[in-house]
Amino acid sequence: MYKLHEKFKWGKQYFRYLASYMMILLIPLTILSFFYSSRFVKKFYHEIFETVDLELAQVNTQMDNEWQSMQNIVGQLIFSNTIQKVNSAQSPFDMEPVISYLSGFCAANPFIQDMILIPNDFDYIVTSSTTSKKDYYFQRILTSKHLSGDILFQQLTTPSDGICLPSQSFYYSALSPDPQQLIVFSFPIFTDYLTREGTVIFLVKDSSFQQLLSKKLDRYQASILIQDADGNLIVSNQESPDEIKYEQFSSDNYITRQCVSALNGWSYTAFLPNKQTTFSQVSAITSEFLMAIVLILVLASLAICILQHFNYAPVRKLREKAKQLAPENSDFNELNEISNALDFLSTQNTHLSSRLENNLTAIKNERLYRLLSGCYQSKEDFNLDCSELDLSLTEDYISVALLLVHTPDVNLDNLAQEIKKSFGDTRVYYCLHHLRPNQIILLFNLPDDTNQISGAFFKVQKYLLKDYHILSTVGIGSTRDCTDQIAQSYMEAASALDYRFVKGNGTMIQFREVVGSMQTSLVYPNQEFEQLQNALAAHNEQSIRLAVQNIIQFMSRQRLPLYLARSICFDLVHMVSEYYKTGEISSSPLELSGMETAQEITELLKNWSNHLVVKAPSSSTQVSISEVLAYLNEHCYHCDFSTYETAEKFGMTLPAFSKFFKDSTGQNVIDYTISLRMKKAKQLITTTTLPLKDIAEQVGYYNMSSFTRRFKLTHGITPSEFRKMDHNQ
Repeated sequence: MYKLHEKFKWGKQYFRYLASYMMILLIPLTILSFFYSSRFVKKFYHEIFETVDLELAQVNTQMDNEWQSMQNIVGQLIFSNTIQKVNSAQSPFDMEPVISYLSGFCAANPFIQDMILIPNDFDYIVTSSTTSKKDYYFQRILTSKHLSGDILFQQLTTPSDGICLPSQSFYYSALSPDPQQLIVFSFPIFTDYLTREGTVIFLVKDSSFQQLLSKKLDRYQASILIQDADGNLIVSNQESPDEIKYEQFSSDNYITRQCVSALNGWSYTAFLPNKQTTFSQVSAITSEFLMAIVLILVLASLAICILQHFNYAPVRKLREKAKQLAPENSDFNELNEISNALDFLSTQNTHLSSRLENNLTAIKNERLYRLLSGCYQSKEDFNLDCSELDLSLTEDYISVALLLVHTPDVNLDNLAQEIKKSFGDTRVYYCLHHLRPNQIILLFNLPDDTNQISGAFFKVQKYLLKDYHILSTVGIGSTRDCTDQIAQSYMEAASALDYRFVKGNGTMIQFREVVGSMQTSLVYPNQEFEQLQNALAAHNEQSIRLAVQNIIQFMSRQRLPLYLARSICFDLVHMVSEYYKTGEISSSPLELSGMETAQEITELLKNWSNHLVVKAPSSSTQVSISEVLAYLNEHCYHCDFSTYETAEKFGMTLPAFSKFFKDSTGQNVIDYTISLRMKKAKQLITTTTLPLKDIAEQVGYYNMSSFTRRFKLTHGITPSEFRKMDHNQ
């Protein structure tokens, strides 16, 4: 057995898969056959019945309309006093206007063949074409095969409500000398005093009804019967009403559908032959379906046996690779071998994921460090540089707060998360806790309202003390509406935190309190900074050095508070850096916040000014777009790729670099890098079998959610769907 297994490279799972595939095929086919044979037939019949009911309803509506139309004509005759005119006539020759009046009604309604007006007080009747004596008309002109003229006259003129005589053979010489199948409608005419003045008779050819009924339900070979409210048969589309026997429509041979008129109580019944062509199609289709099921079963079984051999090939390959990864875990069961290899890979992947997560946290902290250092000129610059790190700024006003924890051995990571929850995710953007011992830096978007800010942080301090027994001091900077001023807010928060030596630990200090507490009149070197700005604009190196020295001398002469010394230092270095690239001193407020005295800051500026090297920007320095594109094509796939660092490499600020790239290529830097990443991702998905997580890392994405979201925005489908689609082609 083992030798046979090695020869054909089959394991026992091969036959298990084969059997399972056959069961997967058989079960749905069996269920499908059962439900098809039952539900399909019922649905088919249901659709037929709905169609029949709809057709009957349409016939009912049309007949109700004709009935209502004849009643309307009777109403017009009463309203126009036509019957009174006839009853008061002196001779038949006075009926010409009435004849024309009736002729107009017949011409307007093709359904009506003729109208007969029978007055009670006049010996003559009036039709749409002539006048005649009553006796003569019903003895010579309109006669029935089955009824005498007197009986016919009595049936038509006696009822107090509208009636209809069933379709029957009449001799009507006004139309033809041959017998005619007519349907006769009779309506009494009453005056306002409820006195019967006469009768209106409408003659309708049976063929008008037959024309209406012949258009309905022909494909079902249905017999349609129209009966009055008393059950008398009026007309049928199959035979003469006199010849129809209701026994022929037995329940065994016919399916009955009926509709009853709400206007006159007429019933419209359709008898559908049970075994006629339409219903025999159901049996024929069912038989064809079963034959198709059998054929599919045979062909599918054959295909499964053939394809199973080829589909099992990847399993064989995986087993061979599993042996290479973990040769000591060889097993007769190929799935066990693959499982052991995957366990080995999982262990390695967990280790790598942990390292990647640590790197991701470090990179996020580095971007936030830059934000606090004033490296980003606008909110858009920061969002652009952090677009793939799930870091973004959405609000227009930002403040920075420093929370100092006085309790040792506290897990600052967990504590930062608890603080963020207490504020609410919409209030606190990010927390940093790796830059200073026992300090947590918070970026929040509370409005510039002293009471609201104080109340929020008071609740946080109370919460930490009550639930965690942690004493904390908070320093809060001013609210800023520009991204490049966040660094200033941080320095203000650091200065406020330093003021705890006055207010004590466990307090909450806002920067405006520190400013307000100063007794001396503080002066900012506005004139010196104006001189520096003019010198920078003129690119005069000597004037720049002189202006810098003037600012340093100002700081040496004045007894400046620590916060003001930090602010002047940051503004000085930041202003020079805006015009020229210098790397001799860090302008980071994070570094400045670690200095305890204004003298330290002044000494730092003196050392910096002694070896300040100013390089004026040269118009001759040109950056080639081809160099930029080559750099992006090589480095944009790294997970720690940053447009900010790319701009620095080519000696430009991020906004300037973005504008240069847009002007040169016609598209944004981030759009270009995304297109490169998505192109490579698409290539890796189609040409390799790497897991999607590994592909995401290879094209510069830390997590699958960001990669999946970006891929779907670009291609319209997720990476997994794209891989399935590619495999199916």
